[in-house]
Amino acid sequence: MFNRLNLLLCASVFLFLAACAGSKGGGSSSYDDDEGGGSNAPVKVNELNEAHKEAVSLTEENHKLAKEAFDLKNKLGLSPDED
Repeated sequence: MFNRLNLLLCASVFLFLAACAGSKGGGSSSYDDDEGGGSNAPVKVNELNEAHKEAVSLTEENHKLAKEAFDLKNKLGLSPDED
């Protein structure tokens, strides 16, 4: 009797885990290129693209400002490493 009870318990746990893994909210996540995936996607692709564009523009602005600071330090006769 104890063996059958263990077998029944193991089978029910397996079925429960299989049902959870196959449910809409668990186990897997899918991302679509157009809309950023289904309702389970934590971040949409559009938001990622916008964040990437913003990061690129901020990086470019940072490089321009660093070049301006370098040029101004050279004009003042300071070494570029001084703060």
